[in-house]
Amino acid sequence: MSWLSIGLIGSIVFTLHSFQQIKMTLKEKGHHVDLMTGWLDDYRRFKQLALNEPDETTRYKYQRVLNGLYLALAGLVFIPLLMIMGK
Repeated sequence: MSWLSIGLIGSIVFTLHSFQQIKMTLKEKGHHVDLMTGWLDDYRRFKQLALNEPDETTRYKYQRVLNGLYLALAGLVFIPLLMIMGK
């Protein structure tokens, strides 16, 4: 197993963790959340929740979750590209 494979697995795990954090936060705020579907709708609701949050500390926490999701999704795109171009 190469380092790129390990990085790809890490990106997958971190992406799923970020979506889990989004779903847990939305559920705590009273939104309806389905475990396996509605990921884009949950993302949009969470982003709107982060924009409308009056507490600055909580808003930064939400933004860290979003930034982690963006980084993990970038890893899901670029690592397979590196794997394909390396062969």
